[in-house]
Amino acid sequence: MPLYTDRSCPYLDRQVSCVKNGRPDSDYRHWEWQPDDCYLPRFDPKIALEKLRGKRLMFVGDSLQRGQWQSFVCLVEFIIPADQKSMRRGRVHSTFRAKEYNATIEFYWAPFLVESNSDLKIVGDPKQRILKVDSVAKHAKHWLGIDILVFNTYVWWMSGLKIKSLWGSFANGEDGYEELDASVSYRIALKTWANWVDTTIDTNKTRVFFTTMSPTHQRSADWNNKGGIKCYNETKPVTKRRHWGTGSDKRIMNVVADVVGKMKVPVSLINITQLSEYRIDAHSSVYTETGGKLLTDEQKADPLHNADCIHWCLPGVPDTWNQIFFAHLL
Repeated sequence: MPLYTDRSCPYLDRQVSCVKNGRPDSDYRHWEWQPDDCYLPRFDPKIALEKLRGKRLMFVGDSLQRGQWQSFVCLVEFIIPADQKSMRRGRVHSTFRAKEYNATIEFYWAPFLVESNSDLKIVGDPKQRILKVDSVAKHAKHWLGIDILVFNTYVWWMSGLKIKSLWGSFANGEDGYEELDASVSYRIALKTWANWVDTTIDTNKTRVFFTTMSPTHQRSADWNNKGGIKCYNETKPVTKRRHWGTGSDKRIMNVVADVVGKMKVPVSLINITQLSEYRIDAHSSVYTETGGKLLTDEQKADPLHNADCIHWCLPGVPDTWNQIFFAHLL
């Protein structure tokens, strides 16, 4: 049984509150991941909060990382008395505070980790996004003094286009960019991030994690449902072992393994990719919002254009990611 629901946890975005948004089936909330050759402990909110006593935990990245953050908050908040917890939401930086534990669980928005012209005011057209692949400074000043950092970046790189990549300052004029393949640009950006971690992080004080890529399920032919429309109406996971779909870019996975493998500071990978690949049933699909409004019946009737097969319902798959993360904290 999930430890919370989208009605019991007050901190969930409407985007991921699938039951509240009318999703009728419930099996997707009850599947559990069990690795082959080891025991994965159940998430224990009391132990998790004890591990965070006197500490700051920060999730850094995109909206999938925000989902992991909200999942973690919901997994612990219900055991804390109402007057002992608070939430401050910001456009970039949000903080949940567990007062009696003197602990915070925070989220910092940086979808590419490196700086871009689409960080604060989101540039809808990927062709117009420009990435400053050699700088994390603007974001990284907010990562100082954190005890546990959990990073991710993947889905924003997957627009299927060349990525406008810039060195030096935006003030030099935005024409000084080069158009690079996503995996090339990603490697440069991840090395910039890795260099910051290696030169800044004191391993006696801070632990660093990286959540691997969260697969998208945009192509139903990947799991042999030829007549399907993306992940729409899927209610069961894929059962074929070692299933891979086109929503996981292995070149990106290799970049992460390569860059992290050469770092001085040990980075623990929260490897969520393969286990999430099976879960075609667990996306928010048409039970979500767009532009701040719930999908209309008309939009729901057009899943090809409106089903969200990137984000996950909560409770759901990100709770498993946090179960793995919790095992690392023990």
